[in-house]
Amino acid sequence: MQLATLPFRDLSNGIIQKVDNLIAPQNSVPFAMNLMFSEVLGRAVVREGTALIGAQIANGQEILGLHQFILSNGDKHFLAVVNGASTSALYRLVDGTPDTWTTESQTGAKDVKHRFLTYLDTVMVLDGTNKYGSADGDTWVSTGGNLDLGNCPAGKFAIEWHDKIFVAGVAAALDTLYYSSTPTGTTLSWTVGNGSIIIEPFEGQGTITGLGKVPGYLLIFKERALKRWNGSSTFPDDLSTLGTPSHESIVYGKRTCFFFSASYKKSIGFWETNGEETRKISRPIQTIVEAISSANYTDVAGFSDGEIMMWSIGDIAFDGITYNNVVALFHIDSRTWACLSFPTEFKVFTQYIDGTTLKIAAGNDDGEIIEIFTGTKDNITGSSNIEIQFAIQWHPQEFGSRGRLKEIIKVVPYVNDGLSCKLSLRVDQKTGFQEKGSVTDPFENEIVIEEQGHLFEFRMAGAGLGAITEIIGFDVLSPDIAESVKV
Repeated sequence: MQLATLPFRDLSNGIIQKVDNLIAPQNSVPFAMNLMFSEVLGRAVVREGTALIGAQIANGQEILGLHQFILSNGDKHFLAVVNGASTSALYRLVDGTPDTWTTESQTGAKDVKHRFLTYLDTVMVLDGTNKYGSADGDTWVSTGGNLDLGNCPAGKFAIEWHDKIFVAGVAAALDTLYYSSTPTGTTLSWTVGNGSIIIEPFEGQGTITGLGKVPGYLLIFKERALKRWNGSSTFPDDLSTLGTPSHESIVYGKRTCFFFSASYKKSIGFWETNGEETRKISRPIQTIVEAISSANYTDVAGFSDGEIMMWSIGDIAFDGITYNNVVALFHIDSRTWACLSFPTEFKVFTQYIDGTTLKIAAGNDDGEIIEIFTGTKDNITGSSNIEIQFAIQWHPQEFGSRGRLKEIIKVVPYVNDGLSCKLSLRVDQKTGFQEKGSVTDPFENEIVIEEQGHLFEFRMAGAGLGAITEIIGFDVLSPDIAESVKV
């Protein structure tokens, strides 16, 4: 019998969902978990692991804020705010063997996010009620200093723009944006040269929920609106009717700002703006976006290093399977999406420079600070060397006419360092995938299928066992078209 070989060897477009089988890009997949498409062009690479930074700070308590305070002299102080029974507590990482987290002198509000801002060699922390700052990362004050803390409004959000600090989220004036003076030397004032702007109060778009910036504009987010201000106009302009429920979702690319929006039913997703226009970037992962629980909208937290964007979105379900602690990741240059799952839920992110080593750090819901994308296994308190489970599902294949019966004889999967990987198949959208065999050889691994049907869906799943696994793809072996068509 003459067999035709149909290759599925290009994964360079990542995840693309909600597209008809006939026009689905053959270099994309409708779903994958813990696989990156931007590491090796054309392949899917299992994500790297995680590691604890210092010891667990407080069991069962959420990390409310995370920041590395870097001074102009090069000194670095890694800071975390941790929830508590009645107040929050500020911690600082102390270098040692091993590194440890030590309590600082400041406490803050319980159960609310704490936002940091570094400016004029001073770090400031706001929680909507309290405000405090430090010039050395260890001695903390609530008045005076380079940032005139005693007179600074006690808001929830702060950002530096055009050499001023802007603050919003003051409890008694939720639609007001406050700004400081420009610095005189190394100090600024909240009593001289300062001011405020009321941002269209009671317009039905909600109160201010976050601040951002792009070249030329200050961005002011409400729940269902985005305003922009160029610093000289008499009032901020509407940019769009798309706001954000979460300040933590606002992150920066190369010259644009990205954010999560849940303003309207059809607009839920991730968006990009340059201050002139706003466009949705998450259409390729629309099924994943729709799986985000509305209870998690205000908790979506993001991070960017200029190469990737990623947002923690909670638990989701896809094709009857629940995935926990999911992160949606967008690679800016390739415009590809990936979906990752972790053993713990990330609540806040920040960059972390450990000596000269650049790291991505996250605070979770269990009092831990965790480095992301390091090693080949996951590590959290009480669980070490957790294998990274991965899965990838291909678009349904019609192999010619959807209305005719076809036959598949064998499938030959290809992987690097993934010889425990299982191959499964679903025929004609029947319930559940049926396991057909394991990958036991990186090259010559024919798995007998012998299935007839109209629509074929392939799935590979396994675990990273100590090396970085790469999914290369597979070949389908079937009788040629003349033999495979059965009436």
